[in-house]
Amino acid sequence: MRLLSMEPTARSWAMEEFRHSQINDGRWRRRLIEMGAQSVRRPAGRVSETFSDDAARQGAYGLLESDAVGAGQVASAIFTACALRSAEYPFVFCPVDGTSLRLVDRGRRKDFGSVGSHSNGARGLKVMNAMVLSPDGVPLGLSAQSWWTRPHRRRRKHRDRLPPQCKETGRWLEVMRDSRQLMAQHAPRTRCWFQLDREGDAWPTLLEAGLEDHWFTVRSARNRRVKLSDGRAGKLRSLLAKQPVLTTSALQVTAGPNRKARTANMRVRACTMTLQLRDKRTERRFATTLNVVQIRERDTTPRGEKPIEWTLLTNHPIATVQDLLDIIFGYSMRWRIEELHRTWKSGACRVEQTQLRSTSAVIKWATILIAVAARIERIKQLSREQPQRPATDEFSTLEIRAVALLRFGKSAKSRVPDGKVPTIEDVALWIAQIGGYTGKASSGGPPGSITLARGLKDVRTAVQALEALGK
Repeated sequence: MRLLSMEPTARSWAMEEFRHSQINDGRWRRRLIEMGAQSVRRPAGRVSETFSDDAARQGAYGLLESDAVGAGQVASAIFTACALRSAEYPFVFCPVDGTSLRLVDRGRRKDFGSVGSHSNGARGLKVMNAMVLSPDGVPLGLSAQSWWTRPHRRRRKHRDRLPPQCKETGRWLEVMRDSRQLMAQHAPRTRCWFQLDREGDAWPTLLEAGLEDHWFTVRSARNRRVKLSDGRAGKLRSLLAKQPVLTTSALQVTAGPNRKARTANMRVRACTMTLQLRDKRTERRFATTLNVVQIRERDTTPRGEKPIEWTLLTNHPIATVQDLLDIIFGYSMRWRIEELHRTWKSGACRVEQTQLRSTSAVIKWATILIAVAARIERIKQLSREQPQRPATDEFSTLEIRAVALLRFGKSAKSRVPDGKVPTIEDVALWIAQIGGYTGKASSGGPPGSITLARGLKDVRTAVQALEALGK
């Protein structure tokens, strides 16, 4: 998956991630790769924290502020690298979601827009991201982004009268279209399976997400008018509730705000329905036939919580029980993009702390950092989904040695003798322990991105020391 090299993984990862940039000047291409490598070694929102060397820091500012390097050129590199990693799979999950970067703009002199509620006066940028996961849920990178600024004014009345491209719906369509085009160019045998939450439940999305033989799953937000395949008509939820339970499924629920961790017992219903859609702007009506899958928690809901319930609209087949379980698993992967956003914004990368002064510079820097965040999420998920994979798939021999020294000190050689390759689960655990992870009993789960990032920072320092000593 990554380029094999005798040099530290940070450099080889950056070479793989950024070598496909569309930057014509070789000096800027090399500078971008060096910035990527250093950002892996020392992820931070402020450029000055990542680059302690004066020359490297000035070089980084030079690229970020240069008109000769466009934000799209930086982004195209990570999108292409992601697509090439995806080419070995028959399909990839592609969760799509938007978020805001709240940025420092005290004097309101920067070319940012309004974020959050208009009353709080916060400034920053809006972005829609498309993340790519392997069929077993391991992050492969990003396939598309769409950035925009929102004017500082209250929401217009009668937004239904605006065309889709003038609303956030247009951003969903844009990143899905760009993802399809990217895969067609670099991974033509790989199908995207888009995963969208309730914000994606809009008539343009339901009509366009499955174009070019790709799949999609959207969580329903509306109790639409529908017809069943036998001709009966009514509202979606009432007709769905009358369908027989086809199977049950165990869903692993992680702890969250007002939510307890548990294994939820889910009952599954499914049928084919024809949805009656309407464009309120033109009053044009559409009919589209989709499969609908409902899963609802039964008998495992903690007191004070509502049962988990998803109504999923999809163009994926529902002919077998395995089809239904695949749809449920796929939608559960949607939360991976929220984990990526946390790592990017407030976890390891802290992109919102940037002090850069222009939208273009912020987007370039944020794009580099989201690639770093995706790598951290990849290590985290690999240690959980493919724990017996050899650690050398993601770490250099020198990095593994540095991890062992930091974790075990003098006994490192006995724990990791010469010629022995530990698993990625072992190395990820040791890195997290270096970063302060104290075990499942106290943290409530396996190592997360924050402790991994803390540990990786110390590992990079140890690697540099070992290099300097020639060991």
